[in-house]
Amino acid sequence: MKKISLAALVLFFYSAVFAQSSRKYNVEIVRDSFGVPHIFGKTDADCAYGLVYAECEDDFTTVQWGQLLAKGMLGRHMGINGARIDYAVQLLRIKKIIDEKYETDLSPEFKKLLQAAADAGNRYAEQHPDEVLVKKAMPVGPKDFIAGYMLAMALMTGVDGALGQMVDGRVPPVSFADKGRGSNAMAMNSKITADGKVYLDVNSHQPLDGPLSWYEAHIQSEEGTNMYGSTFHGGVTIFHGVNEFLGWAHTTNGFDAMDIFQLQPDPKKKNHYLMDGVSYPLEVNRAKLSVNLAKHPEKHKFVLTIGKKIWWSKYGATVVNKQGMFALRLASNMTIKAPEQWYRMDKAKNFTEFRHALDIQGVINQNITYADRNDTIFFISNGAFPKRAEGYDWTTTVPGNTNKTLWTEFFPESSIPQVLNPECGYVFNANNTCFRSSCANSNPLCTPNIASMCHDTTMTNRGFRFEENIANYNKVSWDDFLKIKYDSRYPAHPVFFKKFDAFDIMELKEEDHPDIADALKIMKAWDKSGDLKNMSAALVYKVLYYVYNNTNGEQEKQFATDKKAKFEFFVKAIQQVKKDMLVDFGSLSIPLGDYQRHQRGDVDLPTDGGPDMWNAKYGDPYTKGRIRAHIGESFILLAKFEKTGPQFRTISPYGTSNKPGAKHYTDQMQMYVNHQTKEESLSKEWAYKHAERIYHPGE
Repeated sequence: MKKISLAALVLFFYSAVFAQSSRKYNVEIVRDSFGVPHIFGKTDADCAYGLVYAECEDDFTTVQWGQLLAKGMLGRHMGINGARIDYAVQLLRIKKIIDEKYETDLSPEFKKLLQAAADAGNRYAEQHPDEVLVKKAMPVGPKDFIAGYMLAMALMTGVDGALGQMVDGRVPPVSFADKGRGSNAMAMNSKITADGKVYLDVNSHQPLDGPLSWYEAHIQSEEGTNMYGSTFHGGVTIFHGVNEFLGWAHTTNGFDAMDIFQLQPDPKKKNHYLMDGVSYPLEVNRAKLSVNLAKHPEKHKFVLTIGKKIWWSKYGATVVNKQGMFALRLASNMTIKAPEQWYRMDKAKNFTEFRHALDIQGVINQNITYADRNDTIFFISNGAFPKRAEGYDWTTTVPGNTNKTLWTEFFPESSIPQVLNPECGYVFNANNTCFRSSCANSNPLCTPNIASMCHDTTMTNRGFRFEENIANYNKVSWDDFLKIKYDSRYPAHPVFFKKFDAFDIMELKEEDHPDIADALKIMKAWDKSGDLKNMSAALVYKVLYYVYNNTNGEQEKQFATDKKAKFEFFVKAIQQVKKDMLVDFGSLSIPLGDYQRHQRGDVDLPTDGGPDMWNAKYGDPYTKGRIRAHIGESFILLAKFEKTGPQFRTISPYGTSNKPGAKHYTDQMQMYVNHQTKEESLSKEWAYKHAERIYHPGE
């Protein structure tokens, strides 16, 4: 009899277990001609299994990013940068909070989806062991999928900036959010649409690559879910898009969702702090950080495990530095319900059910622009808004020596600024203040109670530009709607930066600066357009990027009051940019598309738009003085609702797959830069008619 090795027996055992796990899910994936997965399951859990398996097929690396985060193992894969995130996750007690709340805060129904997601990830890893980044991170469990949601919510409220200021001893904090980046959304109903239908623009501005980039998919179960849209890699539901009855778009709002508190040390007891005269001990633990110190951590392993002290107080995560004791309290660290809220939103069949889902308050800081087939449009500055005590300046560091400042409750959804079916027939948001989300007579009022929620009151260029555009129409046709959506022009009076206006640069006079007179002439001739062929925009953008990348908070404060220093800096910026452009392009006047590129793999295309335009593009340095778009127009869904449901088209910036060499790695890029979209559908028959591949995941 032939002997069987122990390793072979183990492999056989695990293969059998994983195969059984796969077979218990009744799910089929239909890949359409663009590779988009249409996932059909008997149950919602079946769909969750199929969704995560499809995500793994198209980008297993990014799916694992969330799982490594949950297990505190990013440092093993990414080196020092990953270890910094591992430190933040442990400092914020994300794993501990999940463990404490998992059994009580999530329904048994939704836990089945999380278990299915874990089974899918483990099945894919078992079938593709060469793609596993950190062997010790496997297998994954249902709780591991929650951690990614929590950190994403925290990042969107600016926790990275707050923690950086606390750890580096730079308290009080400055502005947490870059208001120039974000998302667009608009909805219009029969009061303004020329054909009487309801229009919805789902147009988030996320990174085009990486953990916070979008994944396009369709899920349909026999339990009533039929949702098309996008999610993050590792998401177990769709985050925004449309179902048969309704749809919505997310835009990040700028309300203050966190506070930094300065604790009062107890002079008589080490690692103690005083609240209302009572001494409390800091909880002291050690974060365990495994850091891959190899020069190329993604290819080689040289792991060193170190410990770093972390503290916890009644306020939450606490840092002790030379300045003192500082604690961070944030709404995103007080709930694990975000994924279940999105699940309930996906399943909503009317506005009433959708509003009930919002009452969960798990998605703590995302505006919602909503539309449905019943002619309903709606905007809400959605989130978990803390009830803060009066008498304190909540815009800066807050005293942490009294229970009065220890907020524990949130305002109900019903009291948050919102607009329902305005007379003008439209709602919108472009990361601008919620108090300008519709026409003037329908906007929410900033009452004293609402003001206490610490809403952002600033406008973006995109917000101003929408108001300019919509004023031109009594009725909006579908073609008009698309023109507004793809608008590539700044408003009449653009603004940048919170502390000072970089467009003041146009006040410089050629005769006062003969060495840059030619550059100033080109800049002043600019018509504020981000068209591909615009011959002035590249120079203007390069100057703006220089100003943005070479100013800090202190300079911004100085420039706000010291006009001479500001203009001296502007002159220096133009001098340097002029020198660089002559070296890289041989001219100061070039088509914008020669400078701003949409690139992946072997595909390198010119692209229009610009920073804080409705057609938003933000670039990183690329080659020969050019920039490569890396944030901005990402997943786009444009829907027109009829009584029977939505007709919609979509586009993604690259393709469905993030694997180099794959068929659908770059196949949407040309359409994307041409402002073209592809037909998609909620119909099962449509998916099979356009099928490129049909299979049962995990088999």
